[in-house]
Amino acid sequence: MNELIVNFLIWTVIVVGFTSIWLYLSKKSGDDEKKKALIPAVIVIITMGYIMGWAISEENSTLAFSTLVIGALMLHLYYSSLRKKGYVLEDERILRIGEISARRTLQVFMIGLAFVVIYLSIAQRKNPTLRDAFILAEALLVAVMLLHIAFRAYYSRVM
Repeated sequence: MNELIVNFLIWTVIVVGFTSIWLYLSKKSGDDEKKKALIPAVIVIITMGYIMGWAISEENSTLAFSTLVIGALMLHLYYSSLRKKGYVLEDERILRIGEISARRTLQVFMIGLAFVVIYLSIAQRKNPTLRDAFILAEALLVAVMLLHIAFRAYYSRVM
């Protein structure tokens, strides 16, 4: 029980500290109202991280997955309410930046994963215990490639 109280106090300090820094920086940037509106979402995310970390350390996968689902639902509902109130969370420029960064992330991830697959294909011959890691890396690489091809085909028809 002592450990739980200490962890809760640490979480409280993190949330209060982060919120204070966020508010201070938002006053300097001049975008005060928008950043204040995002504070509850950040607190939900920090709380999710705390609860999931605790659940995983206790080997309670049900609580960890429940926290993920409930937190995602809460964030979705909160962002929907902000949009209904007229907050513009993403404009065209932000969406375009997100598209470009997602594309670069995918490229870097696929290249890195390809190097891992090549390394593991050679290393598994010397160390047979790496075979499972090789199969996993190879399956991830194929899955990401197939997803990319499928989404590209879908969006080329839709758009």
